[in-house]
Amino acid sequence: MLVGGGIFFASRKSNSTNDNSASYQTYMQAGKDAAQAKKYAKAADQFGQAYNVKATKTAKHYQDQAQNLADSVNLAKTTTKYQSAVNLAQKAQKQTGGYSVMTTQAKKLVKTLKAVLDNYQHEIKPLLKSAASDMTDGNYSDAASTYSKILDLPYINGAYYAKVRSEVKSLLKEAKSKSDDSDSSSSSSSKDSSSSSKSSSKDKASSSADSSSSSSNQAEGQSQSSNDKVNGSTVTSRDTQQIRNQLDNLGVGSSGWSPQDLINLFRYASSQGHTTIDSITKSDVEGYLNSSK
Repeated sequence: MLVGGGIFFASRKSNSTNDNSASYQTYMQAGKDAAQAKKYAKAADQFGQAYNVKATKTAKHYQDQAQNLADSVNLAKTTTKYQSAVNLAQKAQKQTGGYSVMTTQAKKLVKTLKAVLDNYQHEIKPLLKSAASDMTDGNYSDAASTYSKILDLPYINGAYYAKVRSEVKSLLKEAKSKSDDSDSSSSSSSKDSSSSSKSSSKDKASSSADSSSSSSNQAEGQSQSSNDKVNGSTVTSRDTQQIRNQLDNLGVGSSGWSPQDLINLFRYASSQGHTTIDSITKSDVEGYLNSSK
């Protein structure tokens, strides 16, 4: 019985070892496949699963290498911390006991990220600094132009410039908005100035017209003043009423006569020798009417 139990136990242990070995190999192969597809986060997970089944140095080295590559790529795609991304890629490249496929990929990634870092440090950052200076100085149109230059760079649509593109597009939108507001404000100021100028011109024209009107009225007043005089004496409104009464006495209707007509009649009568209102005759009236036709 004891011998039979020992054989059973050994058999179970052997089967368990075989199962673990199969699982380990499955996870390791899945990790390699993911690594070859550059799915480093998945690869790191699969190598980690393999390590949990069988804690080998190979599984651990592969896991660490894949994780460094995953972190490097993620950092380059979601931030502008390119130097840190390069450091992680170099660490993966130098991984002890690493997977040869990932080592080769890491080497290429280091080269790519170094080029990205160089572009960022020596071309993109100076343009960003220039645009920021223009924004501070209120030169929004110039800033917008500089941001557009960054978005026109031949490499800017690469995967590792995603964060740069996102930030620059946001800054460009802000610059354009402020530029439009500035232009609108300048246009409004110009219109106000133009309106003020036109208003000033109108005021001057109005003043000139008033002055002209005043001069004209003054001249007219002087002319009327001279027409109000007969024999050097001013004919008053009381005098014109007496002339109107005289016409009524002569049987001539005075309702259609204006004050100036009455004064002119008196002037005519005076020229005929009738220098007082009560000396105006019907003949004077007839003579005046004939002379004015």
